[in-house]
Amino acid sequence: MYVKIDSGLKVHWITQVKDSGYFELSRRGKKAFTKGFTAPSRVHSFDISNKLKQDLVLKFGGKNEGLYEVVLKKHENDLKTVYKNVSSIYVVGDVHGRYPELINLLQKSKVIDEDLSWIAGESHLVFLGDLFDRGAQVTKVLWFIYGLEEQAKYVGGKVHLVLGNHEIMTMTKDLRYLNAKEKNIAIGHKVTYDQMFHPQNSLLGLWLSGKPSVLKIDQFIFAHGGIVDLGTFTLNSFNEAVSYYMKDPMYLELTQEFPDSTKYDVERWYRMRDFFYYENGPYWYRGYVLQDTLDVQLDAMLKKYKSKVHIVAHTTRKTITSKYDGKLLTTDLDDAATELLLIKRKRKSAETFKIDSEGVVSPLE
Repeated sequence: MYVKIDSGLKVHWITQVKDSGYFELSRRGKKAFTKGFTAPSRVHSFDISNKLKQDLVLKFGGKNEGLYEVVLKKHENDLKTVYKNVSSIYVVGDVHGRYPELINLLQKSKVIDEDLSWIAGESHLVFLGDLFDRGAQVTKVLWFIYGLEEQAKYVGGKVHLVLGNHEIMTMTKDLRYLNAKEKNIAIGHKVTYDQMFHPQNSLLGLWLSGKPSVLKIDQFIFAHGGIVDLGTFTLNSFNEAVSYYMKDPMYLELTQEFPDSTKYDVERWYRMRDFFYYENGPYWYRGYVLQDTLDVQLDAMLKKYKSKVHIVAHTTRKTITSKYDGKLLTTDLDDAATELLLIKRKRKSAETFKIDSEGVVSPLE
């Protein structure tokens, strides 16, 4: 599904077979205020003039294949950066569109049930970026997380999405790693793939643009690649800078070979590109995982941001790994979405485990 937002809403979806589409929109707890059918096809859409000023419940699908339900949420930036007193944290590294593997992993870890409903209570679930590219079901992964976020919030839990380099790449039109099936979804909707995630004109893009790039939960600090020095005194100010830049039309042109000096200030363009594409920035850095001699640098970063453990993804390992005497935990895997990290807080200390795709829980050594 693709939801375009501008002066109103335009909802697009694709059915598995040629069918008459059906849709209805309602406000929470209210009867549908609009409903209808679309002509027989595999690609369907409808428009409404309403802006998304409040949450709307959308039911959509095919007349003969059943309906799906999703809450279209009024946009709110989710840039809160520091959380305290969280008893359990589940952490998933790069997913790369591997929907079946992700669902199996979360079910075996008792985060969701057979109906894909949240059952982890007040726990926090952290996705450490790179939902996009390579895999064939990126869009399905995104809509799943979008809905799970709402379920967790309802019972006092929390789903976090920390942005990775492939989120940045997709929104700025670097589609080198785009899966052919995902590309065909955009073709069906008659848009380019990056437009499906435009940070201002699409619902999922707007949602992504309000997510943090760095996160701290108790003594743990999270980033997709790794933090050397953010250039800011606080984590929150870095996240605010990301959100601010994403609202600038120049953000969408950062992967051009050269800036268009007739449209943008050249120095600002280079500054913004370095902000998002600098190799030692939090989306791209691999040093801590690839080297074993950066203790001083890691300790300085942890001290600056008042943390004890850095948790990263981005650089693959065979399994979830502890490095630097437990001060660095890696979550990206050669076989994506087949293990997750579980942290259980125990008074002033914490225990760490990894859970595999069979549900086997092992202490992290």
